[in-house]
Amino acid sequence: MKKQAYIVYDNAVEAFAKKLSEQWQKDGYCEVKAMMAIQATENNKTLSTVESICSWLLGLGADKSATLIGIGGGVTTDMVGLAAALFKRGIDVEYVPTTLLGQVDAAIGGKTGVNLDGVKNALGIVRLPKKVHILEESLETLSPEEFRSGAAELLKTFILFDAGLYAKAVRIFSLVQGAGYTKEAIKSALPEIIELSRAASACKEKAVKKDLFDRDKRHLLNLGHTYGHAIEWWQNVDGGHVAVSYEAKQGAYAEPEKPSLTLANFTHGEAVAIGMVIAARLSEIEGVAQPGLAARIAADLEACGLPTGLPVDAQELLPALANDKKKDGDKIDFVFLKEIGKPVLKKRRLKDLLIAR
Repeated sequence: MKKQAYIVYDNAVEAFAKKLSEQWQKDGYCEVKAMMAIQATENNKTLSTVESICSWLLGLGADKSATLIGIGGGVTTDMVGLAAALFKRGIDVEYVPTTLLGQVDAAIGGKTGVNLDGVKNALGIVRLPKKVHILEESLETLSPEEFRSGAAELLKTFILFDAGLYAKAVRIFSLVQGAGYTKEAIKSALPEIIELSRAASACKEKAVKKDLFDRDKRHLLNLGHTYGHAIEWWQNVDGGHVAVSYEAKQGAYAEPEKPSLTLANFTHGEAVAIGMVIAARLSEIEGVAQPGLAARIAADLEACGLPTGLPVDAQELLPALANDKKKDGDKIDFVFLKEIGKPVLKKRRLKDLLIAR
């Protein structure tokens, strides 16, 4: 009997989702019983959306043998994964991540989740998907912003686990950035990028298997995320959208002087890129790393088109830092770097992690 599949997809990738569904049925991979489109935004990443997916499945008579398939970016796979875990106490789930960020991060490792009261992924469960389909064609229509965001998470994985692949990734994304992230440059680099994506996914999967429920060593994957999530919180809270100059995204903060200055609007990957540089700076301050590591990582990230400068005083991020998921009492499991490929996990008090802009 063919796999009975129910597909939930981000409406932004509708054409790709329908084409893939048709191909799967033609190839005999599965029988697609129904498809549901969702708006995969952070504002819609809620229990209400997850409940609507479950209600849809219930109304269609889906049973325990059903497979729920999520096609989209990290927001989609996070919600679809949680819905699959909850529906009838758990059905199989597969992902087709359609962003580079999803391929190397959100779709790997089994973390699902939704936001609550402005806190990112405050509710969720760990549950591994049956399969993750990493497809080159799913990346063909990504915007430069989406590529850069995914590049940051891909580089993070190699900063943690593989210095050689890190250098290769920096070279490839620097070339694409140098060409202005044109469609032609992206298309030309896609074969190498998808190869890097699969390698990064394998690195993360290996780390996850050692600590599935995120109690200890898996915390290493949080490199750059303590400050990254705090930056995302800062720019989304009321009044958090503070006007900053373009130089803030490139590394040197400047007070707004002209009315033409744009609003800070960092993607997840951009925020993590900033967080990784801060982690490297703190590693030098702690004496874990030799001087120069932060400057090297910052130069590499900037060459790939990523920001590296903290856009606001760390003190203003304190409410979000205090709500970090890795917080235990008055301390946080923070990821330092000895060098590229050699992370170090240490518990530190929040006040010891505040850094000057």
